[in-house]
Amino acid sequence: MPVASLRELQQLFWRSLADEPGTIAPALVEAVRPSSTLDSAARVQVYADAYSSRLLDVLREDFPRLSALLGHDGFEEIARDYLKSHPSEHPSVRHLGRAMAGFLEQRTDLPPYLAELARLEWARIDVFDAPDAEPLAVDALRTVRAEDWPHLYLVPIPALQVVRTSWPVHELWAGADPAGLTPVPTAVRVWRRVDYAVFHAAMDARATEALRRLMAGAPFVVVCDAFADRPPAEAAQEMTALLARWVEDGIIARLG
Repeated sequence: MPVASLRELQQLFWRSLADEPGTIAPALVEAVRPSSTLDSAARVQVYADAYSSRLLDVLREDFPRLSALLGHDGFEEIARDYLKSHPSEHPSVRHLGRAMAGFLEQRTDLPPYLAELARLEWARIDVFDAPDAEPLAVDALRTVRAEDWPHLYLVPIPALQVVRTSWPVHELWAGADPAGLTPVPTAVRVWRRVDYAVFHAAMDARATEALRRLMAGAPFVVVCDAFADRPPAEAAQEMTALLARWVEDGIIARLG
């Protein structure tokens, strides 16, 4: 039998580890010499097991609350199924779990809130890796003239997302018992501070709409219209409090 080239060996090795996990290519076994303690198949299997174990560890690190809810064995079973349909395709394992939420949505044998919890956990990863931006200081707002406020633009930081779900998954993330959970439309703001600490918080309907308008690039007067159903004095008070919270949380990058 002709000796396989280096490229052929690399392809066989990759196929055995990633393309067809759990199946060692016979041609690769034939090309590997046995050691004093392991035969050729066992030597290759060491690498295959190590590769698989590392990917499982990555998914556990990316989805810690999901892993806790499913338990060690339950999560491993789900993760192995996920890797069969979504094998690692990027040089960095950072992207490995990007399709986990969608994968779980297709599983009719699992509670629907698990997919939404995975979406929240992935959003936390995304904002952690988002570009840096120095947040706006509250002193900058004091320099804005009253007549300029309506046409002012508040530019959000890149490390900001809103996750919309049908379940209060922020409660699951905090350790709530799923048995006591009831479905309710929920919007969760997810952001990262300059010190790389990631936070998330549920929002009420008005705060959600105001932030949606801000992130869509609307001027301040349009953002304030999210409170149009409130009496003017109450609307102004609530919008002022919300703006103060946004600045305190560091999700506004600059004025435009």
